[in-house]
Order: sequence, then structure tokens, then C-alpha cells
Amino acid sequence: MNKAYWQTQHLAKQYRDNIALISFQDNGQESIEQKTSYQDLHHLVEQAKSAISQHIMPALPNKKNKQLIMLVARHTLNSLVYYLAALQLKHVIWWLDNDLSKEKQLKLIRHYQVNLLIDDGVITLLSTVEHKLNNDLALLNTTSGSTGSPALVRLSYQNLQNNCQAICEALALNASDSVLTTLPLHYSFGLSIINTHLSQGTTIVLNEQGLMTRNFWQRVKLYNIRCLYGVPNVYDMLLKLKLTRLSLNSLRFFAVAGGKLAVEKVTAINNWCLAHGKLFFVMYGQTEATARISILSPEKVSHKPSSVGQALQGGKLWLESVDADNAQLCYSGENVMMGIANGIADLSLPAQVATLTTGDLAYQDEEGDFYIVGRLKRFIKILGQRINLDEVEHFFTEQKVTTVCTGRDDLLCCYFVMSTMANEQGIEFYKKLLSQFLNIHSSYCLCFMIDKIPYFSSGKINYAYLEQVKESVLSKKEAN
Repeated sequence: MNKAYWQTQHLAKQYRDNIALISFQDNGQESIEQKTSYQDLHHLVEQAKSAISQHIMPALPNKKNKQLIMLVARHTLNSLVYYLAALQLKHVIWWLDNDLSKEKQLKLIRHYQVNLLIDDGVITLLSTVEHKLNNDLALLNTTSGSTGSPALVRLSYQNLQNNCQAICEALALNASDSVLTTLPLHYSFGLSIINTHLSQGTTIVLNEQGLMTRNFWQRVKLYNIRCLYGVPNVYDMLLKLKLTRLSLNSLRFFAVAGGKLAVEKVTAINNWCLAHGKLFFVMYGQTEATARISILSPEKVSHKPSSVGQALQGGKLWLESVDADNAQLCYSGENVMMGIANGIADLSLPAQVATLTTGDLAYQDEEGDFYIVGRLKRFIKILGQRINLDEVEHFFTEQKVTTVCTGRDDLLCCYFVMSTMANEQGIEFYKKLLSQFLNIHSSYCLCFMIDKIPYFSSGKINYAYLEQVKESVLSKKEAN
């Protein structure tokens, strides 16, 4: 196995004066650029290691014990420096979503009795509890879409490095593959981008500007960005911006993961890539597998736009029957998590998981490529009839209406984005259409209108917000 991506001494020797990170400081009037070479990065990490140890030494009797360190997820130089320093010191890292309410943040900190909080290089000692942390435990990650739940994915050093190496091989990354950050660090996909590009000596532009801002695209052009990653809603925005208007001469590839991008959008992005000599990688992954599981080769995207391809190097995918009509996708590999933690005691446990049951329903074609057709938990039953919520959403997509579906047995909830609804048609029209499509009585369907689909910063849909919309509408109806 190659040297671990967090070993900055090795990176400094190999890549020396190559620029590792480009970061920005806002002085109130403008953003001031700061370039950090791989040699400079190593020196900064050494300083950060000393700073962490100095905070631990006076407070904790056993200085050699692993500590639980929470890092506030920011795209800043200090955030990455302290991330690498904590990995080298063998402490356990947990990236904190800064968009969580202070109440939820405090609840999580207390639940796990976090030792240190580091926010952009500022260290705060929170607890002197001597945790019993498993020696292999490196990183704690919330599962995609978490909203303050104490359930955490436990990842080992082997998990991190194995997945990093497999992704690098799949994308053929090299030192010229500069990247601009588009996803948060507390999100496994976002962090994997940092890990992989660091390991190959590339330049990472630490960006906190949104895709719809002029600054974002100015930086893409200025720094000759070669790699852009995104979850499906990032590509929704890209298509709205109209790719033909963007200056992307330096780009080598686009890559999508973190959810299913609609087939017509995969085709649209891929057609642009083919016309401009670029590559489009469709990837699939889960936090429980560190970040990514499979990849569809760019040459297959044209004729297999709905496929997630085959397992990354060293991994194995297969199907296990759920019932007569459906099979669940399963995965094994060295990037499969150690297990789930729900409290402090779980952080001492060894690896407990060898096989990951993904919860995704899939099939495999004759060439060995896999296709995700839905989520096991995205099925409900109404009067004994099994209903695939993804199929319902797809039905309305064909009607040119953007819809999100949720529900439980004997109740289907559909949320329609108002701007996509036909002007002359009201909510009752779509409710009737839904009833006819599923051949169920409309009393089993609740339909709501929303301004837009609510997303977390990770690009996942905020279903809790939709539940609040439902409760609010129903409460008003009861009051009337």
C-alpha cells in the first residue's frame, strides 16, 4: 500500500514546492489569497501537532491515550492542517457540521464527551475524560443526511487509506489534477476529495463560494481547475447555468456521486463532455464504505446512463434476494466501516462489519455493471400493494413535474414544486393523476405544494423539513 495521504513528511519529500492548498482570508473588503506548498504544509502540521499536545498535556494524566477531537468543518487552511495533525497523532477525529444548531452541537459534544474542539485552528479543551478508544479508530462520520443524530460511522486508518487509493486508481489522478472544493468536509464524499487529491500531490483550492456565484467560476478559470465533483443537485445547477456559457477549457473530468442523477441529466452532462473532450465519471458510494464503492467507466456512460458500474479495485459487489422480485446490493472490501457507534462505549469496539448491506435494490447486466432501482426503505404498502416511492417520483418527472415522495404504510405523501406545475392545474389534478397511476383511492394520498426541494449542505434531501410542512398544513386544516 502507498504511503498514507496524511503523512505530510512523505508528501513534502515527493512534491516539495508544489502548491498543496490555496486558501483565502477575508479582510472585510476582499479575499486575500494564500498559497501553501507541500513542504510548508508539513511544517504547519508539525506546529499543529505541538499545539494539540500542549493543550492535552496539562489536563490529561495519560498523555499517550487517544483523544476524541471535534473539528469544525470549514474549507480553511487551519482546518486541514489540524485534520492532518490529529491523524498523525492517532487521535480520533469527528468533523462537525457547522450548520447544525448550537443546541444540537452541544448535545452531541456532551453525549460523546468530546475532549477537544478545534475551530479554524482555535483549540478549546472541553473534557478531561480518559476515553477507551480503539487503536484502529481514526474517524467518526455522521451518516448522509443526519440531523444531529448520535449514530456515527466508525472508520479505521485502513478504511481511509484503502478507499483513497482505490479512488485515485479509478480516476487516474495525478499531480496536475487541481481541484476546487464543492462539498462540505463533514460529508464523506467531500472529505474523500481532499484525501485523494492530497495523496497525489495536486493543488486543492479551498473554496466556500457557491456554484451560482461569479467568484466560483472565476476561480475555476484562474486556477485552471481540472476536476469538478458534485452531488446530483450540483449538476442540476450546472445545467441551469448552461454549460456552453462556462469557461471550462482546463477541465479534465466531472464526477458525480452522493445520489442518483436523473438519466436525462447524466446524458446531457455526458454529451457536453464528449463534445468538448472531457470525461464524466458516475460513482456510487456510502458513508458506511468510507466514501465510494463503485464507478462507471466514462466510455460506458453513453449507453448505460442509469448504471453505477462495477466495484472499485479491491472491493466486491453482489446481489442478495429480498423477495421474488427484488434483490439488495451488498458490498465487501477493506473500506467497509468498523461499525456504528451510538455512544461512548462503542468507540472502544473492534471492527464488527465484514459485509455491507447497502439498503439499495439493484440488478446486474450481462457485462457485470450494476443498476440501482430504489431503496429498500423507499417502499410502502397501501392495501397490501407495494409502492416504490422512486417510481412515483419518476412518473411525475415524465410529466415535467418535480416531486418528492415520502410515506408510511397506507399513506403516501407527495410534495410538488410549484414552479414546475402546469399553471392551469391545481393540486387536486395531480392527486387524481397519482390515484390513477397507482390504482388506489385518493384518500390514501396527501399532496402538498412547496417552493423548492429542501437540501442539506451535503446535497441530500431534508425529509425532516418536508415532515414539518405536512404537519403545518394538516394543523391548519384541523383548525379550520
